[in-house]
Amino acid sequence: MKYERVRSKKIYEEVADSLKGAIEKGDLKPGDRLESVEKLAERFAVGRSAIREALSALRATGLVDIRHGEGTFVRSYESIDLKIPYSSLLLVNPKEIKELLEVRKILEVGSVQAAAKHRTEEDLQQMKEALHLMNIHMDDEKLGEKADWAFHMQVARASKNDMLVRLLQSVADLTVETMLETRRIWLYSEKVRAEQLHEEHMAIYTAIEKRQVARAGELMMDHLQSVESLLSQYIN
Repeated sequence: MKYERVRSKKIYEEVADSLKGAIEKGDLKPGDRLESVEKLAERFAVGRSAIREALSALRATGLVDIRHGEGTFVRSYESIDLKIPYSSLLLVNPKEIKELLEVRKILEVGSVQAAAKHRTEEDLQQMKEALHLMNIHMDDEKLGEKADWAFHMQVARASKNDMLVRLLQSVADLTVETMLETRRIWLYSEKVRAEQLHEEHMAIYTAIEKRQVARAGELMMDHLQSVESLLSQYIN
């Protein structure tokens, strides 16, 4: 008999669920400012890191807005609820990996084309900063992955389509999981592979900068297909 894997909730997921429930019930209303990380940690009797992770998870689902230097604010609660768990849902089978990559192709090829049309100088600067971090952290899996995802998210933000950004954020955990696994399997086995990845992102950036809509889409598709090819080889 085949049983489904049992997963226990992490502390930050329980905190996120509690805050999400308060938002859905109206105890926390749009525009309300949440208490500080320190105060929330005290109220929930958990560590500050758990609170930060919970807030990040809520931001990824679009329920709160974290404004640096100001605090965390409740956003308007949308009727749309993708029901994506806060955990990474860890990729447990090839079908999930394939489906995630298909979703990324649909979302990110469209987002990069829109970014090429609507990007601002500020957007370009944010992308350049992410690329710089990717370059200096080629030998660090986690920091490299963080910079990699920051680039992809900035591309989405440059599209000026908030719904698209939220959709991409909804699969953030899963995507980051595959990015990190990809680096473990391939990129850091040979430094040249990490350099190749950086070059692919640089080419995407250049197409966006030059407002080359079709070219940007082609480069993003090529990039995602190379990731798909790598993971498929590994799975097989």
